Amino acid sequence: MTTRRWIAVGAVVAILLVAIGVWALVALRPADAPAPTASSAAEGPRGLTTEEAERLAAARFLAYRDGSRGFEVDVPTADGPVALRGRVDYRTGVGITTAALEDGAAVVTWDADTFVGWVGEGDGVTVPDAPPAVPGAARPLDPSASPVDAVLVLLASLGADRPENAQLLATSDAQWLRADEVGGVPVDVFAGPSDADSGEGAGTTRFWIDESGALLRFEADLPSGTVSMRLHPEQYVAVPRAPELG
Repeated sequence: MTTRRWIAVGAVVAILLVAIGVWALVALRPADAPAPTASSAAEGPRGLTTEEAERLAAARFLAYRDGSRGFEVDVPTADGPVALRGRVDYRTGVGITTAALEDGAAVVTWDADTFVGWVGEGDGVTVPDAPPAVPGAARPLDPSASPVDAVLVLLASLGADRPENAQLLATSDAQWLRADEVGGVPVDVFAGPSDADSGEGAGTTRFWIDESGALLRFEADLPSGTVSMRLHPEQYVAVPRAPELG
């Protein structure tokens, strides 16, 4: 994929927005995270225990409470993978990433509505501290038109200012799949539930959650392919808002 085609949106794909899965079950509960514990090593897949539902329900809130998350993800596209290394500021709803492309690198920042790109900036590896000082190329963020945009929307969705409804999760078709490790850290792997309205999408999202309730890895099945995001818990790092984001 060329840098110009990627910044310009690229080939149109139908994005499976129901892939956010578990977040379609959002409902209010007290805004305090539970005290999670590790699951047993029982064979899966199986339904969630009460404790597991509490941990899954708290994952996005913990990211918001911490303020930010670093991430790594390779996005499959029709013209080859795009490697993103960046950070999402969940308090302001702004993300920034470097992108390794087939013929170079770029820097991108985004919020809920706008994508801003700088072709030729960054090294494709190092997470930018701030957007470049020169003006960037801005356009509407469109997850229905680009797998990269779809991934940026998913990354932004992994933080929320309150926990999900654990009781709804416990009675949903979400599942505990297995025990695993991420970077040597023991985790439980959960499959997200179907969409509360359509009944579709069960199992199209997977969550690797550690004993503290932190989400360390997230997978989603999109029409362009499966994306696997590595999340890095951290002390809050603010992402400066580019002028193009308003």
